[in-house]
Amino acid sequence: MIKLGLGLLPPSLFAALRFSLSSVLVLLLLRRKGWVDWSLLRSRPIWVVGFVNAFGYVLQFQGQKFTTSSDAALIISTAALMIPVLSWARGNEKIAAKKGLGVLSGFFGASLVVTQGRAVSLGEAQFLGDVLIFGTAVTIALVFIYSKDLVIQKGGRAVTGGMILVTSLLLVLAIPLDQSASINFSWEVVFYVVFLSVVATIGAYHFLMKGLETVSPTVSSIVLPIEVIVAVALSVIIFGDPFNLYSGTGAVLILAGVLLVSSSS
Repeated sequence: MIKLGLGLLPPSLFAALRFSLSSVLVLLLLRRKGWVDWSLLRSRPIWVVGFVNAFGYVLQFQGQKFTTSSDAALIISTAALMIPVLSWARGNEKIAAKKGLGVLSGFFGASLVVTQGRAVSLGEAQFLGDVLIFGTAVTIALVFIYSKDLVIQKGGRAVTGGMILVTSLLLVLAIPLDQSASINFSWEVVFYVVFLSVVATIGAYHFLMKGLETVSPTVSSIVLPIEVIVAVALSVIIFGDPFNLYSGTGAVLILAGVLLVSSSS
């Protein structure tokens, strides 16, 4: 869906429109249902999480201009591998042998997806896109981890609404990054923005934060393999993304790693 929209809108504007519409819906329809907590919005932690989240979306939308949708989906799934490592660094989780094997498997798979088994040039557009998407995966892992405490204190709805509102504001500030990129508004664009705003933003973040109310960030990330399988399949079918031996092997290793990490938590 993002890749299709990027053919019509500049990346930063596209991301900003997605979250701006989500913010409007939160304020108009969900404010009285606990999605807006003004005391939370005045606190520093939600702005830190919102900044990391917004930065991740800038990297993702900019990166997907250069790389394939299937590569993006596979690399983003490595966020589930970074969560236990970052949690371990904070002293919140231990890395057992099974989880460690999953992390190694996943990152080796990601290297195959990015390099396709060959030496890459730092100047290659697709390699640049893959690096930006990898940065997105890091930000997703950080959002999972640092949202946990907020969710426990304020509840999933308030944190979801707060993150959407803060991310929306910060993404508007990123629009100048598009410079003189062309804009092609159409009903197709409206559909992409509405779908991503309602389903992939409000809906997805709501269920993510609800999950964080009761389980660890690592366990919450178990849904990522399902998203990856669907995204890669659609990318190959719709865009004809190349999927060779290296891509296939990397995909299997990443999914195996994510499943090992998630099931060992």
